[in-house]
Amino acid sequence: MDALLRCWPGLAEAKIRSTLYGHALEHGGRSIHEGLWVHNDPASRDGAGMDVNIAAVFAHLRVPIIRWPGGAFANDYHWRAGVGPIDERPTTVNSGWQECEPNTFGTNEFLQSCAQIGAAPLITMNLETGTPKEALDWVEYCQFPGSSSLTALRAKHGRIQPHAIPYWIAGSLCQGKSAFLSAADYAKEAARFIVPMSRFDPQLQFLLQGMTCSYEHPNGENWNQELCEALRGQSFMNYLCLEPSFTQGGGATFSNDDYDALFAHVITFEEELEKAEALLHYYFPKGNVALAVTEWGMKHPEASLENGMEQPNTLRDALFAASMLHLFNKWSPRVAIANLNQAVNVLQCLMKTRPGDLLLTPTFHVFDLMIPHYDALRVRTEVETPSFEVRESGSSTTRSIPCLDVSASLSENTIRLTVINKSRSQTIKTRIELGEAKAAAVSGTALLGATPQDQNTFEDTGCVRPHRLHFKSFKNAKDEVVHSFPPHSFTALTITLES
Repeated sequence: MDALLRCWPGLAEAKIRSTLYGHALEHGGRSIHEGLWVHNDPASRDGAGMDVNIAAVFAHLRVPIIRWPGGAFANDYHWRAGVGPIDERPTTVNSGWQECEPNTFGTNEFLQSCAQIGAAPLITMNLETGTPKEALDWVEYCQFPGSSSLTALRAKHGRIQPHAIPYWIAGSLCQGKSAFLSAADYAKEAARFIVPMSRFDPQLQFLLQGMTCSYEHPNGENWNQELCEALRGQSFMNYLCLEPSFTQGGGATFSNDDYDALFAHVITFEEELEKAEALLHYYFPKGNVALAVTEWGMKHPEASLENGMEQPNTLRDALFAASMLHLFNKWSPRVAIANLNQAVNVLQCLMKTRPGDLLLTPTFHVFDLMIPHYDALRVRTEVETPSFEVRESGSSTTRSIPCLDVSASLSENTIRLTVINKSRSQTIKTRIELGEAKAAAVSGTALLGATPQDQNTFEDTGCVRPHRLHFKSFKNAKDEVVHSFPPHSFTALTITLES
């Protein structure tokens, strides 16, 4: 099978925002407790109390933004329980996860961890069981530089200088379990929280919750339009959030049809982005509201509250993550923020832990190989590729899925090209044309496994791993770059251009 990939480095476009490569931490399961936060284990912790290996992974990935404390957890979280001396904090019950919460990881621990990693904090407010005054006090405690009772309390807790928190999310809708039965009710309640906060600090940016087709909510179908209608003329919404959840077959026992059909979900989600963007153009014509995807990823049937939402993480999950990240690159800067759900142990995580040990999932390797795209100029591409037909669950129509999925960026004199070969069985030999430019050197890495079902385990940590590619001769007779992309693979190429 042959394909043609055209890149035009002379037509480089807007920057790919690094904030599209964010992650989420949520109190529930082993995401934080027994995962990130090991303050009682001096041998495993860093200076902030994080697991030293997890902190190293975050630093290596240069994680740009982290959402906390949830998700479902946020709707029952009260920040005062998580500040002050750790051994004096109360143990509370969180209804979203149906777990006891020791509150040993709270506001200052999260913000200190973000500062150490170099990530911007994105905090979800509690709109369901919290109050506007509680949220306003939270901002004052964290960010006010002057002298007040709350800033004195912050200093007593060991933090004299104010934190900087640029982003606040107005609650969580929790897949139909939300207390808000209509978008208009949600908009009204969000305004009660946000307006006093924005008066207190006009630099704060606020994200409001939209819905996708994956939400099971009685008013989900028209939610985004009704929300935009309710907020027309308001200036406090900076981002409309979408939080899609994807599933297709079992986590590691999926069929060939499940594998193929999963990639149709990415196309469907792009159609949802298009609809949301059209609403924003209509209701906010000044262009002052962007899109954010503050929670995305696979949720397999194996994940449940009983097992802490842990699930298999296979090569298929990694290829899906790469396809979503390519989509975000394509939509930058219209999509400004994105957060994988979640970073540690839970759902489509980057890493799994057990006492004294850490395992990197295939999804981690995709994020690692895409670091060169951060803040680089997106390069226009065109792909002529074979495709395959799939039928989405519950649909009588089929979609054509291109085998090759490509994203390209330019930094200085170098093109970074990431390519997914979604075909389960076919190697695709590809000619790569560079417009008026010529390649001086090519290097690359491919993420490979024997089957899409392959996953890393503590017994076999390298089952799915990157392989260095060797390019002794990379050009054909026409001076074009030629490369064969293996089936079910993710490849990152670095093409240095002639001066």
